[in-house]
Amino acid sequence: MRAWRRRFDLKSRMHGLTYPWWVAVFSEGLQIVLVIAAAAQRWGEGSPVLLVGAAALLTFAHVLQASTDRWVPIYVLGACALASGGLLMTVPVADGVDLVPAVLAVVAAQVTATDGLRWGAPYSVLAAVLVFLHDPEQTQPSVGEVVVGFMVGAMLWWQAKSLLAERRARRREGDTAALAERQRIARDVHDLLAHSLSVTLLQVGGARRALLDHDLDEADQALGDAEKAARTAMDEIRRTVGLLADRPGPSHPVPDAADLPTLVEHVTSAGLDVDLTVTGDLGSLPPSVGLTVYRVAQEALTNAVRHAGEVTTTVVVQVTSRDVRLVVANPLPSGRSRTTGSGHGLRSMAERAEQVGGRVRTGARDSRWIVELVVPTTRPVDPSASRAPSGPPPAVSS
Repeated sequence: MRAWRRRFDLKSRMHGLTYPWWVAVFSEGLQIVLVIAAAAQRWGEGSPVLLVGAAALLTFAHVLQASTDRWVPIYVLGACALASGGLLMTVPVADGVDLVPAVLAVVAAQVTATDGLRWGAPYSVLAAVLVFLHDPEQTQPSVGEVVVGFMVGAMLWWQAKSLLAERRARRREGDTAALAERQRIARDVHDLLAHSLSVTLLQVGGARRALLDHDLDEADQALGDAEKAARTAMDEIRRTVGLLADRPGPSHPVPDAADLPTLVEHVTSAGLDVDLTVTGDLGSLPPSVGLTVYRVAQEALTNAVRHAGEVTTTVVVQVTSRDVRLVVANPLPSGRSRTTGSGHGLRSMAERAEQVGGRVRTGARDSRWIVELVVPTTRPVDPSASRAPSGPPPAVSS
């Protein structure tokens, strides 16, 4: 029985069916019982060989289906059922209601439920014609049985296909969600690496200059800060990459906007002069918005370290009841006047903002490079309306 169940499940999946194994057992068992009962109704009225052969013909189709690893074409069952019913109908029923139309009706339901209307409809028509030719006076109730069987099979077919379509849609949604999560993790790893390497390079550069000035204490402190930044980055990368594991690991808090002072302190210790101004309560922001503000600020400060060097960078955060606005501005290096950016970091900031219904604008204005993030805190906006408009961002007062 267990081997038959495995074989049935395998063949059902190959045939695109979602029915449980007991549905097949019930349908085939009912057909065998009915065809044996129909032959028993005629016992004594016709040749025993004919009656046993007719019952065995339909039973053979089900035994063949259950004993092979390949899906037996449904027209084999249909042909056996029609031949079995036709042979039985050649012998009249002495008393009672003829069970042959019931056999043909159950077969019509199975044929339609497994192979759809393209096979169910022709079989049902042939079965109805066979019943009509056998007993024209009892056409209405007998043909009605076949029609009911066809309708039941059609409903089961529609439900099975709807269930299969729903499962496929869920798998696609799961794949899309997994891809989005991997992209988010990739952005996090990029931000962590870019920020930690930039800060570490600043500290190593400070240590090198201290060694040139023979200031061993300052060099030792700078190298210690570089080591601390590298270890912190490694811990965060392990935690982020650990999200890709099959089994969940220990949970760690994710940064949010309330951690901005710590981020600024970390960057300042590496040698970058950062002026932070906060208006409003950073702790009141939703977690997703707070994480976006933190990551965009982290990426903007990393870009300032990488492209501008040791300059004064202003970070302004304004939290209102409707939105949160982050502006990071730093002087452009001498001789550089870029007005647009196309790096991975800028795309990452734009994607993060769009995920929470916000927008990011970047560009040069008044010899400064400005990154402006605006995220609503009351209700999400249409992401299609959140794309950064062309042109530089507005002026920012430091």
